Amino acid sequence: MPLAPRAAIAVGIGGLAGAGARWALVEVLPATDIWPWGVLTVNLAGCLVLGYLAAAAWSARAELPVSLGLGTGFCGSLTTFSALTVDVAQMARDGDWGYGAGYLAVSVAGGLALAVIGAALRRALFKEAL
Repeated sequence: MPLAPRAAIAVGIGGLAGAGARWALVEVLPATDIWPWGVLTVNLAGCLVLGYLAAAAWSARAELPVSLGLGTGFCGSLTTFSALTVDVAQMARDGDWGYGAGYLAVSVAGGLALAVIGAALRRALFKEAL
């Protein structure tokens, strides 16, 4: 089968799995008065997985349909920047500026840190250099 149909199928299957995982995690870890724990968890987990996948792509050993299925499909539907922005906007609307700023800072800094950790994990597991 040519690459394009395989890639499209992989993205679709990954998207279905990621959307289901996000729904399940947000249900299990609902928002509290302080933090939207489910959204924070899925966004940070997605950053870790994408960091790992990026390191695999940098090593030129990644299978394109697998990378697209996991990266674009799974992580694309698992993570949710739109929910992050809505949560921060609601916190600001409610006067919880400190919580909103903290949530945004944890999301961005934590996401960057976990992406780096994911890449380092991939390199360590496969003894690869950058």
